[in-house]
Amino acid sequence: MTRKEFVTKATEALSGIYSPGEAKAVSVRILSHFMGLSEYEYSVEPGVIIPKPDLSRLQNALDELSDGRPVQYVIGEETFAGHTFHVNEHVLIPRPETDQLCRIIISEWRKSGYQELKILDAGTGSGCIAYTLAAAFPKAEVFAFDIDSNALEIAAGQKIFLDEAGRQPLPEPPVFFQADILEGPPEGKGGDGMPNLEDIDILVSNPPYVCESEKDFMAPNVLDYEPDEALFVPDSDPLRFYKALTGWASSVVKMGGKCYFEINESYGEQIRALLENSGFSDVEILDDFRGKPRFAVCTKWF
Repeated sequence: MTRKEFVTKATEALSGIYSPGEAKAVSVRILSHFMGLSEYEYSVEPGVIIPKPDLSRLQNALDELSDGRPVQYVIGEETFAGHTFHVNEHVLIPRPETDQLCRIIISEWRKSGYQELKILDAGTGSGCIAYTLAAAFPKAEVFAFDIDSNALEIAAGQKIFLDEAGRQPLPEPPVFFQADILEGPPEGKGGDGMPNLEDIDILVSNPPYVCESEKDFMAPNVLDYEPDEALFVPDSDPLRFYKALTGWASSVVKMGGKCYFEINESYGEQIRALLENSGFSDVEILDDFRGKPRFAVCTKWF
């Protein structure tokens, strides 16, 4: 079977799950990944015969995709902010909206000229936010936590700062630790495996914010494979994580420090009111690239 024949076969097999354009893009992606090709190489040499061992791997991947498993989990990676992150079912697949959140932070703080930052990523998952900010601000101290030990293992094992020889020529990786957003920040100034979280300049979080009632509108490959605990909140308490995050901010963010949260588009004004009533200033609700209210930004002055 040639490369082109496989892509045609895979596109047809995935037509019930994806649109025609998406099905072809996914087919080319798995071909490129498992054969170590660039998409350019496929486009200029579509008639090359696929070796049997590669064809077997591709068929296995196609079977998984046909069952609805997201392509990022099938190939085990996703690109985010120019870096490649390992992902599996223990962590959310990094999304463009979260990339935009990082870009907002990077743009604002680069303009400030202040680089020796202290950053905390709450509910880090794959670590994509923490590593992206560490790469953008090499002089920063970056801390990140999650409640899930499996997610932390994935985050701590990311290789984006290593060169081909396994050396670490880029910034120090974030410091990861286990904690629960809902339980609030640890007491004290570090110790017992906990970093010193005083005087944080930037608190960032993409917490669970999808209401249980919104499941009916979500794709099966999200519902069946991505971790529920990283996605959903009860309809009866949709702001539960933002309430907890205001406690973290009050405790660990320094005067003049800022908070950046990804939010549910349906609750922008409620989150604005929560932050203002909790004593934060300069509260903004910013739109994502689709024009949806997706980010809450505020400053701690008191």
